[in-house]
Amino acid sequence: MAVIGIDLGTTNSLACVWLEGKTVLIPNRLGQFLTPSAVSVEEDGSICVGAVARERLVSHPEASAASFKRFMGTDHVFELAGQNFTPQELSSFVLRQLKADAEYFLGEEVTEAVISVPAYFNDNQRYATKQAGALAGIRVERLINEPSAAALAASRISREEEGSYLVFDFGGGTLDVSIVDFFDNVIEIRAVSGDNHLGGDDFDEVIARRFCEVNDMDYEGLASQEQASLLRAAEKCKRELTMQKQAELVFGEEKKTLALTGIDLAELCGDIFGRIGEVVKRVLQDSESSMEDINEVVLVGGSSRMPVVAFWLQAFLEKAPCVIGPPDEVVAMGAGLYAGIKERKEEIKDLVLTDICPFTLGTSVVNYMDTSRPIMSPVIERNSVLPNARTGFYTNAFDGQNHISVGVYQGESYYCDENIKLGDIEMDILPCRKGEAGFHICFTYDINGILEVEVTDLQQKKKYQQVFTTGSFRMSGEEMERRVRELQAYKLMPQGGIRTKLLLARGERLFTQFTGEKRRIVSEIMREIQAQAAGKDERQMTESLRKAEALFDELEQMER
Repeated sequence: MAVIGIDLGTTNSLACVWLEGKTVLIPNRLGQFLTPSAVSVEEDGSICVGAVARERLVSHPEASAASFKRFMGTDHVFELAGQNFTPQELSSFVLRQLKADAEYFLGEEVTEAVISVPAYFNDNQRYATKQAGALAGIRVERLINEPSAAALAASRISREEEGSYLVFDFGGGTLDVSIVDFFDNVIEIRAVSGDNHLGGDDFDEVIARRFCEVNDMDYEGLASQEQASLLRAAEKCKRELTMQKQAELVFGEEKKTLALTGIDLAELCGDIFGRIGEVVKRVLQDSESSMEDINEVVLVGGSSRMPVVAFWLQAFLEKAPCVIGPPDEVVAMGAGLYAGIKERKEEIKDLVLTDICPFTLGTSVVNYMDTSRPIMSPVIERNSVLPNARTGFYTNAFDGQNHISVGVYQGESYYCDENIKLGDIEMDILPCRKGEAGFHICFTYDINGILEVEVTDLQQKKKYQQVFTTGSFRMSGEEMERRVRELQAYKLMPQGGIRTKLLLARGERLFTQFTGEKRRIVSEIMREIQAQAAGKDERQMTESLRKAEALFDELEQMER
């Protein structure tokens, strides 16, 4: 039974395995490594994942969803075809598809996975990722931070044996920046910084909003289908700017346009680059590094393919960034490598990765100026090496106090209410004068992101322990088993004829977007595909699909 590495991305996901002494990316049934992180409920109640679901975002927006990773660890609910799903449940469908593709490719059962997460994912988001794995029938004992996975992959690809690297991991929905040291067989993560709501999707929205502004349209007032179509067109425009100096967005029946150059995009996205700059400055500050200490700036993540990002980064850091491999595959390769380390594969068993806590963990202390707003007292500071255990000494805050509530928080803000509350430990104490009751509060945080807090009442010689698993979205063992059974009832779309289904889904999208003669041509092509699919001539069907793809390509090109 194989252990695989999975990059569960905002825009695309992919899987990798350590096989015969190297990392091997696992193709899906379309022969592609990238599976769009999109889910759609079909008319018969089955679930389609990937490219087909991505096409249905336009033609069936009420039954489809994407970018749900941005809501992991929250109570957000997506309604698809009248049914409610949490972000981790939608993610579980993506994981089920990757698991099925891996089992088909490897010819054996896959029971366990190492999943990469943004370094700045908080405790709730990490728990939700593990929960998604459990809902998909995959054991997830280990999560790996995305920049750590990228650093692992870089350590195998890079010719440099030693040095310090700034890893810039920019995906569809998240940004992680890390400072990493390579020496001998050790990969040491020194500092990480990030933004869980910043990625390529934001560029798409900026382009779409600019299009509306130029063409006197109300972006917020667009119907969901129109907005989905416009965002897809904006994404296409953004991608074209990665390969050429100018691109044009054409949208709507009236063929309204927006011409953009890379310089235009840089100016439009000034706020985005400002946020990126804050993340980069923070990681350099936390690692106590200057750019003179950095050997290479390594680009990772699909959104780092944009030339405007690389140019901005070079100007900001005064050092040209480099690419060590396909940016949208590097994290998966690192996760696959880590899966091999976890299996104790002979070739990499001596490779050591030291990781860090990306955020501060602390407790609440009284704010005497405003008792309704307790102050954050850090116990484990961000960028502390994992596993880590730290103890702080605290006393009672008031005369005659007979009870204390130890609040446990995660975040960097001075006031606790601006951080994430993980929970409380409630304790009765012996009444005494202020400052006479003493307590040791010990935080233990392990490499799997599990936090245990132990509070010792020094007067009564009593200890209180709690492992923090908070969040209203979290389930008991019984609830988890019940929901697994319910989700298993949703059958994934059969893999047979996947190319046909993808073309039909693409045809539905184009039928939605086009009018007049183009719509009529799309309809004829789809009827031809459906007629051929009902037959049994494989050779004729293959030729029909090839012609349909070419015609669809031509029609979309005519929209330019």
